[in-house]
Parts: sequence; C-alpha cells; structure tokens
Amino acid sequence: MTRIDASEPPVFVIGGGFAGLAAAVDLAEAGRRAIVLERRSFLGGRAYSFTDRTTGDTIDNGQHLMMGCYHRTLDFLRKIGSLDRIKFQADPQVDFLHETEGHARFKCPPWPAPLHLLGGLMRLDSIGWRERLGALRVGLELKRLKGARAGLADVTVRQWLSSLGQSDLIQRRFWDVMALATLNESPEVASADMFAEVLHRAFLNAKQDSTMVISRVGLSELYTENAARFIEARGGEIRLNAEVQRIDFAGPRASRLLLRDGRAFEVGELICAMPFSALRRALPAEIIAAHECFRGLDAFTSAPIVSLNLWYREPITDLEFVGLLEAEIEWVFNKNAIAGTARDGGGPQHLALVVSGAHHAAGRPNPQLIDAAVREIERFFPKARSQRPIHAHVVREHEATISHSVGIARLRPAHRTSLENLYLAGDWTATGLPATIEGAVLSGQECARLLLER
Repeated sequence: MTRIDASEPPVFVIGGGFAGLAAAVDLAEAGRRAIVLERRSFLGGRAYSFTDRTTGDTIDNGQHLMMGCYHRTLDFLRKIGSLDRIKFQADPQVDFLHETEGHARFKCPPWPAPLHLLGGLMRLDSIGWRERLGALRVGLELKRLKGARAGLADVTVRQWLSSLGQSDLIQRRFWDVMALATLNESPEVASADMFAEVLHRAFLNAKQDSTMVISRVGLSELYTENAARFIEARGGEIRLNAEVQRIDFAGPRASRLLLRDGRAFEVGELICAMPFSALRRALPAEIIAAHECFRGLDAFTSAPIVSLNLWYREPITDLEFVGLLEAEIEWVFNKNAIAGTARDGGGPQHLALVVSGAHHAAGRPNPQLIDAAVREIERFFPKARSQRPIHAHVVREHEATISHSVGIARLRPAHRTSLENLYLAGDWTATGLPATIEGAVLSGQECARLLLER
C-alpha cells in the first residue's frame, strides 16, 4: 500500500458519487490524502440504493445497465474489490417485447464490425428485411466518421438517422429505444454526436464491449462502501452531511470552502465532482463571468428519470431485462433474476420499470404513474392480468442527467480549468461520452491524473 505524504496538504473532493469517489480512490492509491465532502448523509450521488420499508428489498434510485466497453468503471470496481458484485452476459444480447408481435432478440454474431451489427439485426424479428439491410448504412457511417463526430453536435438523433435512410419502423423499434436508454433524452432533442459515440463503442470494438453488465446488488453496495474503505485505509476521509454552500477565491485560486452549517476549510487543491446546478450555486457570479470554462453553467438543463418498482405475488416473467416496444415504459428489470434470488416455486417478484427522458412523467402523481405502469405490464405480460401488484414504489430523479440537446457538447467544460487549483469532474463535463456511470468515473480519474501530474 502506498504511504501517504503527510507534508502535502489534502485534496478536497466535493461530491460522493461515482466521479468524486473515483477521483479520491486514484488519489489515495497514489499517496495523496483525499477528503470527500458529501452533502447528504450517505454516499452515491445520483447512483445510490436504499431499502424499501414494506418489502425489505433494495431499490436503486434508477436502474443502471452498464456495458463491457465501460473500461474505466470496470477498472474502478476492480481496484476497490467490487468486481464480484457485477455480472456479465455470457453473450451480448438484448430482448424486446411487442404487444402483438411478441418476443424478439437482438444478438450479434462474432463477425467483424460493422457486419456483426447487421448479423444481429438480421435475427431481430421486430423489424423487416428492408430495415435490417438499411441499418448497415449506420455501421458504415460510423466507420467512416471514426473519431470525427464533432459535426454531429448540431444535428439531432432523429435528423441523423433519417439522413441515413433509416425508416420510421426501425427508428421506433430499435434506434429510438437505444438512444433514449443511453442519452436519457428523446431522439428529437438529443444530439447525434453522443449517440454515434455510444454506437461506435458498443458495435465497432471488440465483442466483449457489447456485453451487458449489471450489478447483482444495490448501487450503494456495489461501490460506495468499498470505495470509502479504500480511501480511509490510505489516510483519506469521508465527511457526510457536509454541504458546500460557497467556494471562495483569492486571485486565480480557490481558497476556502464554506459549508451550510457554518464550517469552513482552507483549500490547497480542489476537485468539484458535483452536479452542474450545485456548482452554479456555489460559485461567485464574478468567477462564472470571468472564466470561459463556466460559460455553459447557465445553459445546461436536466433530463429526469422515473423508476417504478412493482411487486407481484406470482412471477410474471423469467427474462432478466427486456425493452418494451412502442410503450410508455421502456425497460423492465427482473430484480430477482438479476440478484439470483428467483424461485421456481413462485413470487413475490420485484420488477423495476424505467421511464427515461421523463419530462412529462416526472410531474405526474404517484397513483397515475402506478396505474399507467400496471396497464403497460398487463399489455406485455399475460401472467400479470390475473393479479394486481402487492406493492409499488415510485422514484423520481429530477436531475438524473444533463440534457444532451443540440450544441451542448461544445459547452461541457474540460477537467482542467483556468483556475490554478480547481478541477471539474462529473458526467456532465467534457468526457466525450453521454452522462453515464462510465463518463462519471472517467472524469474523476482524469481529474486525479491531472492533479498528480502537476
């Protein structure tokens, strides 16, 4: 274990989610003392879990599905000893259900890219042959673009796909589902650059990059406990209920953190791993105005996610997770199957339902959301029609991600700022990725790297 250099001042990290903890872990590994300030009484940021009081089951604040191309995340989980808490698909595949046409499966064969994408679509019964062949144009365009995707920042996903001859059917039944899941914004709003990046990483790299990865445990258990232990074992600290209200500056340096409870800390080096809305509140107006790196703070908006958890006395599906086509609910996750607690003899079965880009749904009252969710489940799962849920729990994450609208990519700030000792982390920064766990971890690790290289 690397020894902490007590002569160096600690690095303050504001925020205890994936970005902040990834930064603090890398700092601790390198022998720098990190002090993580988390405003709430628990770690996890916008990716945490809690216990449902009625059932005793673990609920995530939003169901997260990762992929084999999340190399930074997998490295972080390996480092803190959490790799045994996730499961990898044996073969990359995604199941879909249509109300009248039934079950379809997208599974790519082991062919070179982009032919394996075409091969996967050839087996997808929810679209026709013309659409399957036409989808090859997307793969060829991704290969042509390579890393030159910046021009797509001014084009929506819908405009880009339509320009590539993608029919309404394949957009509704395949591309839109993928775009909404990865960008948390509708194809009419989301910029095509981030979607092209997702598709490139998932379909134009090694086969294992397309593999779906999911946590067997609640999100908090997946990473917060082990990360905290890793940091504290190397001389760092985790301070909960420590909300930073204001960051003070002396010239080009952050000088002091003022907490809401009146405590203050002098700052040596600072990594801000907080949501853009919280950073905007904490920075003095003159600092925002004077530094180009903060010019996007007033332009950024959030996209919400609504998660509905339903419990059925008798199991209604044996699929681990499935996308619902042309439905109000995009994804259904079978939490029992994922956790390995499914029982042949019957329920109760815990399902987590996801509504992404939930601008409308987030404002609806719980009874309406639950009724709508039950109707959708009954449409797609015949076994649900003879029973009612025995319990339901709604979770709204109003600021789940940044809204990846057209032009926003150019405003996302770099990790190194024009201030001498302040670094920016978070899935909303210029990671080159959508607002995902992978982007959050990457940002934290990059901040730690830049700070250590000074």
